[in-house]
Amino acid sequence: MDFEGQKLAEALSMAIVVVAAVLGFLYGYVRQDFAAMMWVFASGTAVAALVGVPDWPMYNKHPVRFLPPKAKEGQRGGGSSGKGGGSGKRKKAASWSTLWGMF
Repeated sequence: MDFEGQKLAEALSMAIVVVAAVLGFLYGYVRQDFAAMMWVFASGTAVAALVGVPDWPMYNKHPVRFLPPKAKEGQRGGGSSGKGGGSGKRKKAASWSTLWGMF
């Protein structure tokens, strides 16, 4: 599912749930039946899930085109030689206290 498809799925699901809520409220109010209202709303929610959750083809009309990967210098041959395999620089390990700024 692409980004435009996500936007469409959210809009459709939201519209279906809102319409189901309004119709369920009106139906339950007219019949004076809370269970009937909940059945209408639950049915609308199930329809919204059926429309929004599966990856339908209508949600894949705008595919994202990614750039091709860049080849790094010195890594075309295969594995690394020597210990560490890097340029000698190590990243500093972050602790919880530095992440959250507590101490």
